[in-house]
Amino acid sequence: MKPFIKPVIFLSLLLSVIVSFSRISRTEDEKWKYYATSKDNTKHYYDVKSITYTSDNLVRVWDKTIVSENSNSLTRKMRMLREIDCSKRRYRSLEMRVEYVDGSEKEKVYSRPEWIPITSNTWMESLCEIVCKKK
Repeated sequence: MKPFIKPVIFLSLLLSVIVSFSRISRTEDEKWKYYATSKDNTKHYYDVKSITYTSDNLVRVWDKTIVSENSNSLTRKMRMLREIDCSKRRYRSLEMRVEYVDGSEKEKVYSRPEWIPITSNTWMESLCEIVCKKK
């Protein structure tokens, strides 16, 4: 093999790896759709492809919260699998995945989650309106 072919092959492989990772990253970002910003500038997104209607009134959806850098929160990013009762305007959290500012992560599955009423003029109300309308 000629000496200049090895660097060309190496660079080609390196470029293909970089392109592959950028596609994975872009796909990850494309599945989350922005829907609200909290008063503290925290951004809220939901996973369009995760919306599942489990009955006439119940819907499950993953939502993602990216905490504002101005916040004093210990979390950086949080993903929650939520179940929303469209007819009773309430929700509960079924699973949680949290990424903390220090880089650590935590996952939790709630065994007996409680229903929480959806308050007017909140990001949760916006999510409820979106997923309950799509039915």
